[in-house]
Amino acid sequence: MGKLVRDAVPFTTPAWFVSAVGILEIVVGLWFLSGRRLKWLLPLFAAHMFSTFSVLVFLPGTAFQHANPWELTMTGEFVVKNLVLLSAGLFLCSHRDPSRGPEHEMRAAVRALRV
Repeated sequence: MGKLVRDAVPFTTPAWFVSAVGILEIVVGLWFLSGRRLKWLLPLFAAHMFSTFSVLVFLPGTAFQHANPWELTMTGEFVVKNLVLLSAGLFLCSHRDPSRGPEHEMRAAVRALRV
């Protein structure tokens, strides 16, 4: 995974770069778990999620089979699944009523799907 992260960025990375990305992911996850001030988290989270798509741009041979964008490799699938994480994060960060919390919004969305 470390090699993939280093190869996917268009600049040379210092030795600590992969560890810093890992720490950033932990901080983002803990921030989501706290449920506080999620609107402040949104720019950081979105930037991180969009940066994961750099694999598709800078390493297309790693992400696609036979240069076909419809045939993903396992690495490509790993990157594209971040669309789901990005969608969930945007949903959680944009809930309107902070007193009710994102779990209330999620339950309401699930109830709407059951109908």
